[in-house]
Amino acid sequence: MVRETRDSLSDRPWDLVCVGTGISALTYGALRLREAPGQRMLFLEQHNVPGGYSSEFVRPKQGARFDCSLHKLTGMGETGNLRQLFRELDLESSVELVFSPAWFQVAGGVELMLDQVPSRMRDALCDAFPDEAGAIDAFLYEVEVHGRNSYMQFEVMLGRFEPDFKALRVAHRTLKIITVLDALRARFKDPRLIEILSLPAIYIGAFPEQCAFLYYLHVVYASLYERSAYMRGGSQQLSRLLVSQIESMGGEVRLKTDVEQVLIDPDSGLATGVRTDRGEVRADRVMINASPRYALETLLPPLDALAPHRARAAEQVTANATTTLYLVLDCPPESIGLDHAETMVLADDPLAALEARRQARAQPTEAALCEPAYWGASSFEVTNYHALDPSGGAVVIVNVLDDIRHWPPRKTPEYRQKKRRVAEQLLARLDKVRPGLRGHVRYSEVSSPRTYERYTRNSAGSGYGNLVLPEATPNLINHNFPVRNLSFLSAWISGSGYEATMGYARMLVRSAPPARLARTGTDRSF
Repeated sequence: MVRETRDSLSDRPWDLVCVGTGISALTYGALRLREAPGQRMLFLEQHNVPGGYSSEFVRPKQGARFDCSLHKLTGMGETGNLRQLFRELDLESSVELVFSPAWFQVAGGVELMLDQVPSRMRDALCDAFPDEAGAIDAFLYEVEVHGRNSYMQFEVMLGRFEPDFKALRVAHRTLKIITVLDALRARFKDPRLIEILSLPAIYIGAFPEQCAFLYYLHVVYASLYERSAYMRGGSQQLSRLLVSQIESMGGEVRLKTDVEQVLIDPDSGLATGVRTDRGEVRADRVMINASPRYALETLLPPLDALAPHRARAAEQVTANATTTLYLVLDCPPESIGLDHAETMVLADDPLAALEARRQARAQPTEAALCEPAYWGASSFEVTNYHALDPSGGAVVIVNVLDDIRHWPPRKTPEYRQKKRRVAEQLLARLDKVRPGLRGHVRYSEVSSPRTYERYTRNSAGSGYGNLVLPEATPNLINHNFPVRNLSFLSAWISGSGYEATMGYARMLVRSAPPARLARTGTDRSF
């Protein structure tokens, strides 16, 4: 059981203390303790539940359970990276995977169901767009070759997979440097097909004009060829299982414990622990499962040696945040047209939406530009959780990509009014593609980027980490970091999604020896 009491955090130093209990931290802890049993590991969480974004909240009076982040786990087929990781963690027998037959259904202007089986997805697209059949085949070939090579990056780094190096060089020279939108426009003529194939960029927290095409191919490959699945019980179930494993192997997870600063000894240049609202914790090693920008600006002392890293973190572009509309219906969502787990609602006018977003990004604090661009004009995603797990209630969750900068501070009248406006706009758009749905809503609430910022401390409230831009270089914040016994976890390094973040944690465990660090090092990092 996760400890919530205010008993002492112990005067005895821990081998490792981790700031935050996001899914990367919990994965790292469970894997590391398997390889290094007996290590004293402590995981600190400011919230009252573990998991960071991988958590849920409940509304008992509504009979509803709302998941904060779990829409799909990619790589859950028999050979998928995440499925293999689940096996390593002995999670397979503890979870019930739900494989939806549909990758997603498309609504709004075009009604289409895209199957998770690539050949059937291809046939559905070719039936709808027969003049584009050749281009569709060429696109799927790129997914199979270049998407796969990119998908296997962790296996390559661990020396367990040898990619097609010729194809890899071509991909980095020609595909990594262009956006999804430019790539799709070069390959297809029909703007409706381009908009449909752009939709998976939402999984990366990006609009198609932002995201690198090569990373997008990786995500499409992971979803289609390595299969995606949902987990009954949602993301909180996954977090609880990992916490249970950590605690069964001697680790500890403390909730309601806010880390205020990472302590660094100026003489040795090593981290010595953390200061929390419950007192100081000494440790031989510190890991941070939070945004590097937040950590460098808030948790770490203003040392000159950290200035270059602080500057690098400040330059990085955060992925779009999410605004979420949580709904409870008075009937099964399937009965009013949400036939599958996931529905993507298309933009009415993709070109107008693109121009609206361009103007909104130019003036990101201007609500009069941002609200219509993000809420009214762009495509958005709807998840029917009832189809995945009826025990959670007749729950539907609507996600739009958004920007925190036009949201006023929480607990202000302006903030509450804005939440009402976004709910109204999204319900109106949803009712347009599924007439009558609005009349079945018996409860609703909104989580804004500020909500996510509050609970996760993520920069800009983004759950996706940094944008994977065509011109971006990998965010190797751990590389040459001057505090040798401090490192970072999470999506801010490896990309978005459970597969990327859990895979990164796995790679860190595999690539580092489990030996204890000396408590009094003589090497100075500063």
